[in-house]
Amino acid sequence: MGIATTHLYSPAATSKDLFGLQACAAPLLKGIDVTRQWLDDLGFSIDQRRPEHWVLTHLAPLPELHFYSALELELFARHRAHHYARRSFKENRP
Repeated sequence: MGIATTHLYSPAATSKDLFGLQACAAPLLKGIDVTRQWLDDLGFSIDQRRPEHWVLTHLAPLPELHFYSALELELFARHRAHHYARRSFKENRP
């Protein structure tokens, strides 16, 4: 079962951890290919600018979400991507 059909607990964000990812830090379990597929299934565009630097957008060029490790990208996909995809869809609806 993929992330696109699974809702996981989302920890609270802080000023130093805007996406609330540190509280759910876990070893990289699925790998970058699976993470990319999860995000793609949710409608995110993924641009890898450099090794260990990904930029995500959803339905519009802004905002851009920047991630600097495969673990950070996977944690966002597992714990926050649904929220951002749903919010972006509502904001961009005509």
